[in-house]
Amino acid sequence: MSEPPPRLPMEHIRRPVLPWQTDRHLTECGRDTDGRVVITREECAAKIKRQGKQRAAMTTCMTCAETSDRWATWDVDPVQAVRRQVGGWGDTDPALRDEFIVIAALIEAHREEYDDMLAGLRGTLRLDEARLARRKREIRAQDPSRRR
Repeated sequence: MSEPPPRLPMEHIRRPVLPWQTDRHLTECGRDTDGRVVITREECAAKIKRQGKQRAAMTTCMTCAETSDRWATWDVDPVQAVRRQVGGWGDTDPALRDEFIVIAALIEAHREEYDDMLAGLRGTLRLDEARLARRKREIRAQDPSRRR
């Protein structure tokens, strides 16, 4: 009687961290990355594309995969990335509370620089918002009944 083939390790997806957090090492499903096979969101997407979703699910933590689809990264949507840390499942991490206190103190210590950077950022044109506005104008021009 032959032995079954060895079981492949389950791959978890590394949870993106906020830019100031350098010591966080969690998976998307909330487990510590130590001792686990960990891949990035991009590597998971490539794996699914290469193997298909059902086959990739055999060696990928599906909680990680589904969670990574629900939450944006800092680069995509900073507000949603912070919301995940602040109001995700369970209690707020006390370390995050301390980080916010430090960020507020740094802003206060460098108020003028903060205000200048914020004004500059608000003065920039966000391409995604401009494209959406242009598309709405095009739709209104094509269909006068949709004017508001």
